[in-house]
Amino acid sequence: MVRGIIVGHGDFAKAMVATAEHIAGEQTDLVILSNRGCSCDVLAEHISDIVVQGDLANTIIFLDLPGGSCTISCYTLLKDYPDLNIISGVNLPMLIEFLMLREKYTAPDLVPILLKKGKDNMIQLRSRT
Repeated sequence: MVRGIIVGHGDFAKAMVATAEHIAGEQTDLVILSNRGCSCDVLAEHISDIVVQGDLANTIIFLDLPGGSCTISCYTLLKDYPDLNIISGVNLPMLIEFLMLREKYTAPDLVPILLKKGKDNMIQLRSRT
């Protein structure tokens, strides 16, 4: 099973996982991290401590924004772990797809599926009249 680490600003990661679990059911092997009260260096240390506890190749880190302290912290990790699977800009459809497919695929195989799912679910609603 692919392990997930969800990192975000404030309570974003906690709320995202709670909502995804409401839809997909309770999950194991998910780690939730907030940047609250952390510098980029401290957050990078927290993420690194979690990453090294498991199979690096079969872990995906999800970030809330493609910029900011969470992303900066993960860029630091890529220096030591260049093959780490990191997706920035996680959305709910992507996270639910991850939860549904993480037992069927490896992390490197799952990343492109998740990126497509996330992009395909961003639409503009239009009036039907």
